[in-house]
Amino acid sequence: MDMMQKLTQFVPKGVNGMEPSEFEGKEEVLSRIKQLFKKKGFRQVQTPIFEYYDLFNEIKGTIDKDQMIKLIDTDGKILVLRPDATIPIARMVAETKETKDGKAVQKYSYVTSIFRMNNDPQNIQSREFTQAGIEWFGSDGVQADAEIITLAILSLIEAGVDAFTVDIGKANFYKKLIEQIELAEHEIQFIQRVIENKNFLELEYYVQELMIPAPYKEALAAIPTLYGEPEKVFARANQVAVNDEMKMEIEHLEKVVRELEAAGFGNFLTVDLGLINHLNYYSGIVFHGYIAGYGQPVLLGGRYDGLTKQFGYDTKAIGFAIYADHLITALKAQEGGTRSWNI
Repeated sequence: MDMMQKLTQFVPKGVNGMEPSEFEGKEEVLSRIKQLFKKKGFRQVQTPIFEYYDLFNEIKGTIDKDQMIKLIDTDGKILVLRPDATIPIARMVAETKETKDGKAVQKYSYVTSIFRMNNDPQNIQSREFTQAGIEWFGSDGVQADAEIITLAILSLIEAGVDAFTVDIGKANFYKKLIEQIELAEHEIQFIQRVIENKNFLELEYYVQELMIPAPYKEALAAIPTLYGEPEKVFARANQVAVNDEMKMEIEHLEKVVRELEAAGFGNFLTVDLGLINHLNYYSGIVFHGYIAGYGQPVLLGGRYDGLTKQFGYDTKAIGFAIYADHLITALKAQEGGTRSWNI
């Protein structure tokens, strides 16, 4: 074994150091994004790196408990390294209810490390990664949703991305369907997983075996196919909607898309009603940002109106997070590995 191999044995799997030029490039991109957030009125905050396990265990719709990196405090309580940025900030908002001139200070931003386990051995960012994001509390309606998605688009432009798309969906379109179907929890989890993976054939076969009315079968089987150009998706979604609530979700999404198109961002948009985020606290609009030629989303966001209520403070909220490490990797690939970071 040579010295280099021996030294790498001292670095835990799933974490990485950064050489000066690589680190400076990352900081340059993050600096641009932070300045944009500040310009738009979002104030930067920092939450603790250690959190009690119970915080995430008791909140509905949080991340998989097996993904959390746990350790024991001196008093015997279980701690976790920060596995999510939104939940601690929501707790902070509920605790402080900070006011200025009689109005709640509602716009927050962050750039922070997130820690999660990942069973994918090919994912080199499997335990520690950087997120840059915003959270807007007290916001509601079409205008607010369109404004946040606009900021997400501007963030990718400011970072120097040349070609990208933002897929927009509605979490409640699927949820308002599944609520009316009597299914076991394992059946719901399986359906959600195959929808996320867009496994059309497996979903159709599974749904046909369920003892549920035909319209529900058609709607479930159609969800992962409701992807693409907005007009076509909206038309098909209204055809398969089995209740007025699902139709209202489509109506809202259509209004948001119209706002973004009117602002000149239509070329960046794709509608995807099979977009079901693994963080189930999302309740309304959801969106993912993809860079051309890079298979994983570099940006995830959505509305989570019920989250702060679990901390005793009922307010609307929406936000997004940029996965900075994925963003940097995608930027380098987009430039053929020759991008200059000293722009």
